[in-house]
Amino acid sequence: MVSAITVLRQDEPLWLDPERLAEIYVEMGEDRAQIVVSRATDDLTVALTRLRGYRRVGQGDALSRSAKRMATIAEPLGLSHLARVAQDVAAVALTGDDTALAATLARLERVAGRSLKIVTDLQDVSG
Repeated sequence: MVSAITVLRQDEPLWLDPERLAEIYVEMGEDRAQIVVSRATDDLTVALTRLRGYRRVGQGDALSRSAKRMATIAEPLGLSHLARVAQDVAAVALTGDDTALAATLARLERVAGRSLKIVTDLQDVSG
């Protein structure tokens, strides 16, 4: 019997709406927007840390709520891909499928890391 090893691609393209982020800066002004966006990215980082903790202790309900919160923070920033993956984690957290949860959380961590880097890079360019 011959076994095949499949390498899964973990570098998926991000869905991002930079116009939403630009709107925040236009509506609030650069200084105020910088504060709001920085606070939102900090909140996303904290939420991601909480997700890891909730998974470790098996709190699926809390994990689901925290992932939904991530989605509501990410969407107004134009991080639609991050919001979508966070919603996927929220749904999977309630199923009790630990393997699926591990996979979707790993995906969320990858997408969150790249998304937050893009926002930070955009802030550096504007500021």
